[in-house]
Amino acid sequence: MKKVIDVSDWNEEIDWEAVKNAGITGVNIKIMEGRRSAGLWREHVHNAIKYGLDIGFYVYTHAQTADQAAFEAKVLLSMLPVAPALGIWYDVEAPEVVVQDPDDVTAVCSAFISACNGAGYEAGVYANLSTLTDRVLVEDLAAYVPYWCAQYNSECNFKDYHPDNILRGWQFTDQMEIGGKLYDCSYWYD
Repeated sequence: MKKVIDVSDWNEEIDWEAVKNAGITGVNIKIMEGRRSAGLWREHVHNAIKYGLDIGFYVYTHAQTADQAAFEAKVLLSMLPVAPALGIWYDVEAPEVVVQDPDDVTAVCSAFISACNGAGYEAGVYANLSTLTDRVLVEDLAAYVPYWCAQYNSECNFKDYHPDNILRGWQFTDQMEIGGKLYDCSYWYD
């Protein structure tokens, strides 16, 4: 089990030496929000490589249709600077996404994941536990789809609901202090 942080445009002036010294082995980088690229993703990639950290990418989606999700995947795939050792993650948290019927939320996830898989990359769904139990129909997605579950608790209960699915990461806190700043931190499973 590894410790991985995730970073976005909110994380400026990261002390990457402190990150490495804290035992962090990887970083999931927000590369896009909807169809737009994130502002600091290139800087985060450069520093993650410099400090020998594994890299993953995530897209905070605003897609409400499968076509919109496929387009987000197309944009992402045209931007990838390195093969993501930690995978590609579809962040399903936006209110306009999760308010939809679960069949529609699941179709959006499926379209994005299928496009990434078709290009040779592992892709999965990131969301909090309640979204993964109430809004995404996990049982309707392929069994090989991995999940990254946010649940700020003493344990992750994803497997209680989905025992046959792959839990790749558990975001257990948004209060990991490193170098005087707070980060979201996950346990990462191979």
